[in-house]
Amino acid sequence: MSVGTEPGTTPARSRIDDLDTQLIALLHERRRISAGIQRDRLANGGVRTDMAREREIFRRYRSAFGSAGAVLSSTVLEICRGRLGAERERPEVEAESATRPLRLGVFSFANCAAVRWGLAATGSPEPVTGTPEAVAAALLAGEVDVAPISLVEYLRHHRELLALPGLAIGSDGPVMSCQLFTRGPLAGLAGGRVALGSSSRTAALLAKVLLTEWVGVEAEYRVEPPVLADMLRQAGGAVLIGDAALAETLHPRPGLRVHDLGALWREWTGLPMVFAVWAVRRTTAARRPDDVRAAHATLLDAAGRGGRHLAEVAGSPAGDGLFDRDELARYLGVLDHSLGERQVAGIRHFAKLAARHGDVAEDADITFFGGDA
Repeated sequence: MSVGTEPGTTPARSRIDDLDTQLIALLHERRRISAGIQRDRLANGGVRTDMAREREIFRRYRSAFGSAGAVLSSTVLEICRGRLGAERERPEVEAESATRPLRLGVFSFANCAAVRWGLAATGSPEPVTGTPEAVAAALLAGEVDVAPISLVEYLRHHRELLALPGLAIGSDGPVMSCQLFTRGPLAGLAGGRVALGSSSRTAALLAKVLLTEWVGVEAEYRVEPPVLADMLRQAGGAVLIGDAALAETLHPRPGLRVHDLGALWREWTGLPMVFAVWAVRRTTAARRPDDVRAAHATLLDAAGRGGRHLAEVAGSPAGDGLFDRDELARYLGVLDHSLGERQVAGIRHFAKLAARHGDVAEDADITFFGGDA
């Protein structure tokens, strides 16, 4: 027996390898079946994603594995949608685009619960839902026409997109769902490693900017799957977003400190933080301006309705069932869906910092559909 090898370790590891092989095979089979369902749904005039079905899957995984289950369900759903962005619009789709309804996309996270509720309350067609990276890929690929997109992704594609005025996903202080978790003070991260959740693009960059320019900390950054316990095994800090971050914030683990990135940005700059804007491709805006105006009005109305009925939103199916009613109502109350002068100032300040760090182009800026701020 070699030094450091425990009796029975090799058979156990072989069994784990066998189980992993089976899991991979099952995911391939699940993706194949899911692709067939998606093709049938699209052929019958439906949308690619069934929001009610995804909520059911979220709840099932969450019930089995807690907050990590919510992350796992997002990953499984993303894998089974196929390679995002691969299904670009075919010429025949472009030819019929002047007559078909515009397709809306929304995040499946709780940060879009009020908008989803508002859309349902007005009888609007059910939107396509997915994780932020999935929705961004769908928007850029032409699979949806109007959707939220993370601020960093918008700035990286600002020449292709126009932002819709008056509508965003952000906060003017604590946000609760974009967090940096550490075991000690932020200054203690100097010279260490910070794990960045693979779904946290804007929050990841915001954390790097805050640590470097405000706290004065230089660290090594590594992108990892967004599972907090795994991220912190070899890192002093971890950045999470969305429902996984919200769950860890509402039920913090002993020994961990939770640093709210929205609150830190507000403390440093005095400005609101915009994490995502709603956008349309410039080609769609040029081809179908009246339809984009109508979609914009629908979204503004949906966000307003949801914002006026947060208690109802929190207790409805739009809340996904991942959090109890009081927890979700508390979270929805801190979100800011407005996009006024202060929010635009925050976006432009963030864009300059992002350019200084080499994450977006020097000329990256926000440009609005209709020319209005």
